[in-house]
Amino acid sequence: MDIIKRTGEKVPFDKQKIVIAITKAYNEIHNDDITTPKYAYDIADEIQYLAAQEAEPFTVEDIQDLVEDFLTIYDHQVSKAYIRYRYKRGVMRNCSNEFVRSISEKLMAKDVQNSNANVDEFSFGGRIGEASNEMTKQYALDFCMSDMARNNHLNNEIYIHDLSAYAVGMHNCLSIPFDKLLAEGFNTRQTDVRPANSINTAFQLVAVIFQLQSLMQFGGVSATHLDWTMVPYVRKSFWKHFKDGLKWFDEGNEAHYFSNVDIAKMPIEPYYHASVDNNVVGLVHTAACTKAYKYAMDMTEHELEQAVEGMFHNLNTLQSRSGNQLNIERLAG
Repeated sequence: MDIIKRTGEKVPFDKQKIVIAITKAYNEIHNDDITTPKYAYDIADEIQYLAAQEAEPFTVEDIQDLVEDFLTIYDHQVSKAYIRYRYKRGVMRNCSNEFVRSISEKLMAKDVQNSNANVDEFSFGGRIGEASNEMTKQYALDFCMSDMARNNHLNNEIYIHDLSAYAVGMHNCLSIPFDKLLAEGFNTRQTDVRPANSINTAFQLVAVIFQLQSLMQFGGVSATHLDWTMVPYVRKSFWKHFKDGLKWFDEGNEAHYFSNVDIAKMPIEPYYHASVDNNVVGLVHTAACTKAYKYAMDMTEHELEQAVEGMFHNLNTLQSRSGNQLNIERLAG
């Protein structure tokens, strides 16, 4: 004796499946994970007998209708639990079909909307990211919120922002501590990065840090006071160029002038003079080295302009972001 599945396939009748389904409903009511009520076997036998009398095979829906009818007679409370279970299974099947369709559309880029300006949904990473978003959205709706919140969202009564990140928590709008990272260096999973010693290196590392952080979180990343952050590295570049200028223009012995000097803390204004009390030995008086000073200022300004331009080119062309956002919210102030 056969039955017809929802797919149209014919399979042998298996009354043990009826027993299992009734047992699950019984356990839900009685909080008992091991007991199978005797009437489960009786109902399975009766349905098997009825199915054998029919000329055409029963469908799965026919069998489930009969289970509901018999349970109403044997145990009304268990009948209600079985009806709820059957309903949930039906919803899950419908959701599953719709879910698979939506996933397929995202993977095949059939419904490219580019709703996030930072993500190209047609790219490899964009397709994977959008497909993953569909999965995590459904997970959040089904398992992470109340029925009321879920229904309100689906009915457009409320809107849950960043639903795809709901299950793992929100991490939006993070300001990166560039002062600390540039001054002390940092570690990635691949290597250690040393502190920056020039304005050019500092701005390159800013782009690298933006990219690394955007790969590790969801949402935007920002710099809140990058102009102040870069002051020590402007000074480092200036004094390096000034030291070169002393050599090129033969205006003194640069080794003597830069003994025991922390160039990241030394102002670059002309006529600067530091005494021994400031733990500086023999720092050059810039007024006496006008050519080297002008050379250093010109080279520093040029390096700064190139460094800033390079940072913007790097940030505007990042592609390996795994579909996450990358926002530069403030670069100065």
